Amino acid sequence: MNQKWTRAICTVLTSALVFTGPAVEGTTFSGYINSGLEKVYAKTQKQKDAEKKKSQAEQDLKDKKNEINGLKDQQQTTADDIKNKSAKLDEILAAQKKLQKDITNKQAEIEQNQKDLAAAQEKQQEQYDAMKKRIQFMYENSAEDNIWTAIIESNGITDMLNRIEYVSDVYDSDRALMDSYQAAVEQVKEIGTKLDNDMNELTAMQDDYEKQQADIEAAIVALENQKEQYASQIAQAQQQAENYQNIITAQGKIIQEQEAAAARANSSSSSSSYDGGGAGKGGSIAGDYAAGGGKNPGASTGVSGSSVVSYAMQFVGNPYVWGGNSLTNGVDCSGFVHEVYAHFGISTPRYSQAFKSVGQAVSFDNIQPGDVVVYPGHVAIYAGGGVIVEAQSTKAGITANRSVQCHTILAIRRLV
Repeated sequence: MNQKWTRAICTVLTSALVFTGPAVEGTTFSGYINSGLEKVYAKTQKQKDAEKKKSQAEQDLKDKKNEINGLKDQQQTTADDIKNKSAKLDEILAAQKKLQKDITNKQAEIEQNQKDLAAAQEKQQEQYDAMKKRIQFMYENSAEDNIWTAIIESNGITDMLNRIEYVSDVYDSDRALMDSYQAAVEQVKEIGTKLDNDMNELTAMQDDYEKQQADIEAAIVALENQKEQYASQIAQAQQQAENYQNIITAQGKIIQEQEAAAARANSSSSSSSYDGGGAGKGGSIAGDYAAGGGKNPGASTGVSGSSVVSYAMQFVGNPYVWGGNSLTNGVDCSGFVHEVYAHFGISTPRYSQAFKSVGQAVSFDNIQPGDVVVYPGHVAIYAGGGVIVEAQSTKAGITANRSVQCHTILAIRRLV
């Protein structure tokens, strides 16, 4: 076989290999590309350690936030208890105020009753003394009123009976007056007894209110102390949570630095498979994600991809800040995708290459708005119309004007 035929055969075999390699999973060429990418993006020990520390800090932060929420719930319960105890104390103080008024009025009634009793007893004594004088006068000084004189000196039985009846009437009248005064005294005494009983009940109530007041005030003091303890515990927990967040941020930066270094290494050593980007220069598509791959998973959430894009587009024009987490004040590429999806309650990683394993794989010819596109050292959201919305760079900020194939596509993932 001459040199011309040999060259022709090699050209045909090479063309066939290049044509079939990317489209058929498991071919030598596809395996070469994938193994090459894995080689470029093999994690350093430093990155592995950072990911481990970051993962532990995230779990610690989650636990600490749960602890803080529990402490806040207990603090609120304590505050509600204080409020209820204070309301009860106000009721008791109001009842004591009314009770004190009742006691004052009752004391005035008792004092008046004592005056009434003294007056009645004095009147009774006066009547008793007057009656004794009349009896003494009738039996000792007045012969006319003497019952024996009335009998002896009477002018007959009728006169005698009249005289006896007169003496008897005087006696009955005195007796009736004495009985009425005695009844008045007894009535006043009964009223006094009732007033004393009423006063005893009021003073017993006063003692009970004072005990309740003391108990509630002591309980409020204990609850206030408990509330302060919760506040101190919450402050300590929040400080610990802040420390965990600082660890997460610091380790995240280390991870991003390692990814960026890997991306630079890939850019310099794999120019055949990655063109360095640009505003629409065609980058290649790796492995399963190439056109014709047939991967087109259905929806897995109630969120539409167009809703994700609409929300993401609100932040176009905002700054790019490496390591940032604010869609308004500054965010990097992975932070942008992370925060956009977090708005819809969808949890995602915080560094770009981890997005290759979230959601479901999508072939390039089935890409839809809202799908996540992963590049070497970069990640974005497909906005539709062949462009992506992304936190592009410090110079460009958040944009939505570059072609989806501005870099080599490593993965397309559907999260909604």
